[in-house]
Amino acid sequence: MPGTPPLTSESSPVDRPPGPRGSLGPTLRFQYTPLRFLAGMLDEYGDIFSVELLGMPIIVLNHPIFVDHVLKRQHYNYERSGPAVEMAREMFGRGVGTAARPEWLWQRRLLQPIFHRQRIAEFTEIMSSAIQTTLHRWDRTASSGATIDVGAEMTDLSLRIVLRTLFDLHPADAKLRALTDAFTVATKELASFMRFPVLPLSAPTPGHRRFRRALDALDSITHEMIRQQETARGSHRSLLSRLMDARDSETGDRMSVHQLRDEILTMLFAGHETSANTLTWVWYLLGCYPEVEERLRAEIDAVVGERQPLIADLPRLVYTRQVIQETLRLYSPAWQNYRQALQDDVIGGYRIPAGTTVFWSYYFIHRHESYWPDPELFDPGRFSAAHGARVDPPGYYPFGAGPRLCMGNTFAMAEMQLTIAMILQRYRLIATSSRHIAPVALITLHPHRPITVHLERCRS
Repeated sequence: MPGTPPLTSESSPVDRPPGPRGSLGPTLRFQYTPLRFLAGMLDEYGDIFSVELLGMPIIVLNHPIFVDHVLKRQHYNYERSGPAVEMAREMFGRGVGTAARPEWLWQRRLLQPIFHRQRIAEFTEIMSSAIQTTLHRWDRTASSGATIDVGAEMTDLSLRIVLRTLFDLHPADAKLRALTDAFTVATKELASFMRFPVLPLSAPTPGHRRFRRALDALDSITHEMIRQQETARGSHRSLLSRLMDARDSETGDRMSVHQLRDEILTMLFAGHETSANTLTWVWYLLGCYPEVEERLRAEIDAVVGERQPLIADLPRLVYTRQVIQETLRLYSPAWQNYRQALQDDVIGGYRIPAGTTVFWSYYFIHRHESYWPDPELFDPGRFSAAHGARVDPPGYYPFGAGPRLCMGNTFAMAEMQLTIAMILQRYRLIATSSRHIAPVALITLHPHRPITVHLERCRS
């Protein structure tokens, strides 16, 4: 990357950093191939530049110092708002992922205790049970010699885990499948709309009608689950029950039914997209780097052996965690982020007027050569103690940073460690093709084609 101006350089701030303006071209290129578009712009203009997208000036940032400035040092001056957030609110309302301050602060106070590490440990039984259900189904697939679509399998698994955690639904409950199907359709159609927001969602296009039908189904089942929980007070098995019982430590207030609905849909999305996409990329990368897989298997054999992994094993599955961390660096599901400046600011020597939207892509931030040598190489050892790994490595934001750091990161890491350990205890996943798989930037980062594998049994 070109040289980065120092953040404190305010001696001669200019009105705008360099970049193309005044053309619809950048908008269409960004919408069709955002990663390719951004790569070209970064090569040409460096770590900060201005571009007009959808008729608005956007300041693109591509240095971890700049992102730290927005998310940490000056977080109070940068609000989560703008067109992308407004589109997301069509589905998620004003849940913790889309709310603005001070509403977000109130929600955070209520939700934080629910995601405490000790609380997460209580849900590992659900995680393990769901993984076992997937493995039992894979046993039938393996015996028939059929292939599986890893992405579809990881999505189904992670969604079942979060649904059972939220609602304490039995695996055979018809509502579990109805919720899974409706949520899959709603997120697919929302992704299509956010990529090409030509007509508002109120316009009766076929895709928009599918979105509304799926959202109506989600609302109906969610409200039914809330009503059922209200009649079963005293049960604390589900996240929903804990959400309903949560009280603000300052006011004693609880969430309204409408707020509960928004938080539930937010958790459904955040609770399965990160895990599903990351696990999909893990299996792809292990197929490309067999030496990493062998070291991973050796650790699982040494720590767990043939018994079922427990929550107490996770801190000792050190290399397993490093594999996940490095996968998140290369293919962070949340590949982009926006903030809007509330007051005038200066970043990298450039003036950021109040109301300006700043944008960055974690896909490129996590490849910045000033922080990540040989950035395209898959090297879990980057996160080892030998390399000076820290809890919060600089230039690394798989779960965000600052006050809005994702509260579900401990849940997601536990789920992914358990999934990898339990699958590798039983199977080798043999890719059906050695062709390179490129990332596609939708709402989250997906493989450009399905990753299909044969299952090879390791143990009976």
